[in-house]
Amino acid sequence: MAIQADSQPAAGAAGPARPSGVRHGVLGLLALAAASAYLTRHCIAVANTTIQKELQFTTEQMGWILSAFMVGYLAFQVPGGWLGTRLGPRWALPLISLLWSLFNLWSAKVYSYLPMLVSRVAFGTAQAGLVPIATLVINDWFPERRRGFSSATVETSMSIGGIVTMGLTASLMERYPWREVFGLYTWVGVAWAAGFFWYFRDRPRQHPRVNAAERDLISGPPLSGQPRAAASSGQGPPESAEGGNPGPDPSPEGQGTLLAGMIRSRSLWGICSQQFLRAAAYAVFFTWFPAYLEKSYGITPSQAGWFTVWPLAAAVAGLMAGGLLVDGLFARTGSKRISRSLVACCGIGAAGLLTLSSLGATSAPLLVALLSAGSLAGSFSGPPSWTATMDIAGRYSALLMAVMNMAGIAGALLMPIALGYLIGHIERTGGDWDLVLYLIAGTQLTAALCWLAVRPDQPLMREADRQGPRPLEA
Repeated sequence: MAIQADSQPAAGAAGPARPSGVRHGVLGLLALAAASAYLTRHCIAVANTTIQKELQFTTEQMGWILSAFMVGYLAFQVPGGWLGTRLGPRWALPLISLLWSLFNLWSAKVYSYLPMLVSRVAFGTAQAGLVPIATLVINDWFPERRRGFSSATVETSMSIGGIVTMGLTASLMERYPWREVFGLYTWVGVAWAAGFFWYFRDRPRQHPRVNAAERDLISGPPLSGQPRAAASSGQGPPESAEGGNPGPDPSPEGQGTLLAGMIRSRSLWGICSQQFLRAAAYAVFFTWFPAYLEKSYGITPSQAGWFTVWPLAAAVAGLMAGGLLVDGLFARTGSKRISRSLVACCGIGAAGLLTLSSLGATSAPLLVALLSAGSLAGSFSGPPSWTATMDIAGRYSALLMAVMNMAGIAGALLMPIALGYLIGHIERTGGDWDLVLYLIAGTQLTAALCWLAVRPDQPLMREADRQGPRPLEA
C-alpha cells in the first residue's frame, strides 16, 4: 500500500515507476565536497614560497605550517564522525564546510607565524569529519552492490581536486595575490554548503523527490528469504516511520558493547593496519618521490615533477576501476569477502610485486612506468577499504571510518619522516638507492597480508548485541 501511494506515476498499464535518481545528485554533491576540500587544502602548497617570502618565515617554520593541517585532521577524525552521527549529515556536512572555508579565509588574513600555524590546525580540524560523514551518506543512500563505485567516486574526486588545484592556483596567482586566491576558494565551500543543505535529506524516505522505486533500489533485494527491511544493507533495524535508523545507543551499556566489539574485532584491526600501510606507501608520491628521482637518476627538478604526475594519475584510474570491479564481483558472486578482501589483497599485493620488479630499472622512465602500474593496481584496494568498513560497521560507519582514516593519516605522516632518515643515510654513506624501493614494496606486501584478517561478511554489531552488552567478534 505504501509503495503504491508513494510511486510517482501510479502503477498500471504503463508498468512500475522508474527510480527517481535522487541518489545520483547526492553522489555528485559528495564528489563536489571532496574536490572543494582539496581545493582549499592544497592551495597553500602552491603558495608556499610566496607566503614564506612575504611573511619572512624560515624553511623550518614553513614545514611546521604545512604539517599543521594533519595535526588537526588526525586528532578530530573520531569527533568528526561522532558529529555526523549525532547531527545527521544534512546539518553536519554544511557546518564543517562553512568552518573549513572560514578557517581558510583566516589563513589568508594573518601576518605572523603563530596565527598562521593555529589557523592551519583549525582548518584540519574542520575537514576531519568529511570522510567519516561521507561514508555515512553512502551507507544510507546506496545499495550494497553500488557502494564500491560510490566510494571510488568520492576518493577519485579528492585526487582530481588536488591535481586541479595545483594548476588552477598557479594560474590564478599569476594575476592575483595569494590572499585573494584563498578568499575566492572560501566562497566555493560556502556555496556548496548552501546547495547541499537545500538538496539533501539524511534518509531517502525523507526526501520529497525519492519515489518508492528508488527506495526499493537502495534497500536492495531481500537476501535468503529475509524481509526487505531486515536485509536492506546490514545496517540493523529498519527505518522508522519518521525516516532514518535510530542513532547509536547512548547508554553506557551500548557504548561498552561497541567499544568491546571494536577492540576484539580482527576485521577492524586488519582494515586499520592495511590503511596505515597503504597510505604510507602512497604518501611517497606526494613527498619524496621527485627528490628520489633527482638524486638517484640525476634528472632535473622539472623532469621529476612531470614524472610524478604519472603514478598520481594512475591512482585515479585505479580507484574508479576498483570501484567498478568491487560492485561487479559482488553482483556476480554475492560474496563480500571476494568482492572486498580478495580484490584489495590482490591489488595492493600486485603493487608490491611491481615495485620489486622496478629494482632493475635502468632509467627513470622505466622506473616510473613500473611504479605507475603499481599505483594503478594498489588503488584497487581503495574502494574495498570503504565498502568493507561499511559492511562491518553498519550504522556505526561514520565512527569506524574515522578510526580507519586516522590510521591512514598516521601512515602518511610517518612515511615521509622514515624516508627522510633513510635518504639521509644513503647520501651520507653512499648506500644503495634501492633501499627506498624495498621499503615501499615491503609496506605494500604487508598491507596485502592484512586483508587476510578482514571479514566484511561478519558485522561488528548485530541486532541481538544492541540489546545487551555481549560483543561480537568480527
